[in-house]
Amino acid sequence: MATGTLYRKTERGAAEVKDRKLKLGSRLRTMLILVDGALPEFMLKEDAQRLGAPPDFLQQLLAAGLIEAVAGGAPAPAAKAAEGAAAAGAADEFMLFREAKNFMNTTIVDALGIKSFFFTMKLERAGTRADLRELVQPYRDALAKAEGEEHAEVMVARLKEMLA
Repeated sequence: MATGTLYRKTERGAAEVKDRKLKLGSRLRTMLILVDGALPEFMLKEDAQRLGAPPDFLQQLLAAGLIEAVAGGAPAPAAKAAEGAAAAGAADEFMLFREAKNFMNTTIVDALGIKSFFFTMKLERAGTRADLRELVQPYRDALAKAEGEEHAEVMVARLKEMLA
């Protein structure tokens, strides 16, 4: 595996994030959530090390059919969305908002479980990326309390990329 290789979730991987049928360990599941086709392998491995994920997380996710290498280094869906945002306007703005909101919801519920209820209620009231930006600090604080500072920093860095 080349260090610049991009990986994305397969349909099975996306279903696993949603349904949790395979009962992945928390760190491996976190890495599955972070795989989005935008971060190169070396950045995923840096995040994995900071989060305490297994060093062979990519091999485990590949073997389970949850992720796949992006052929030819094609731009990731998130990268394509960012490129087209200026051209397509409101539709792409909504897509970027929805992806960021989904990321926040998935990661906070993953970290806090039922304790995420009040945060997810705030998240449900958000209607724009600006609203989501206002929730970054409470999101970071909740993640840090539940999972630790390193975990929170990795998730917030990824979130800020999505909200830029």
